[in-house]
This record gives sequence, structure tokens and C-alpha cells, in this order.
Amino acid sequence: MQCFIEDAMLFGKQEPMTYEYYHKVKGGYSPKTAPTYFREIDKTNEKKEEKKMDKYVCDVCGYIYDPKLGDPDNGVPAGTAFEDVPDDWVCPVCGAPKTSFSKKE
Repeated sequence: MQCFIEDAMLFGKQEPMTYEYYHKVKGGYSPKTAPTYFREIDKTNEKKEEKKMDKYVCDVCGYIYDPKLGDPDNGVPAGTAFEDVPDDWVCPVCGAPKTSFSKKE
């Protein structure tokens, strides 16, 4: 569908503003008094600095505790660092105590 100037509704006898006119006469800039739009920056999307949490390995069976996953079946939510896991927590595979885990290198 093509649109021609003849098809447009004219509100006066002046020459219609075209893209070419806008750049030749106006220089492609809005006047300093023209209202501008400022968008509020959403700071909730800023990337938060993530704390590096180490993985721990069960010395008995080799189970790897990943803090990103946690152990929700045993009451440890995802995102819980190993240091914050309760002392009475045990390995979900073999039942070894928390003291039987060592930091994964």
C-alpha cells in the first residue's frame, strides 16, 4: 500500500514537512525548548554481585553439595552456602554428617 502526499490531509497551504526538509532546515535536531522524555531507570534489573559459594564433596560417598541447588528434600533451600547448612544436616545419599564433607577444589 503506497501513500502519496496527495492522499494526505493538508491543514494549510504550507509545504508539508518532509524528512529532507527536516534535516535541511531543522538540522535534524529538536529545539532546546522541546519537551523531552526521560525514562526512569529500573535498578532492579542491575546485575547484583553474586557471592561465590564453594561446592563440598562427601568424603564417604562422593555426593557433591551444590549451594545453588541446596537440598530442598532435607530442608536446605537453594542458594544456601555450605557454611549456613545446619550442623545436624547429613548427606542425603549415605547419611554421613556435615563434618565428613570437604571443599571441592
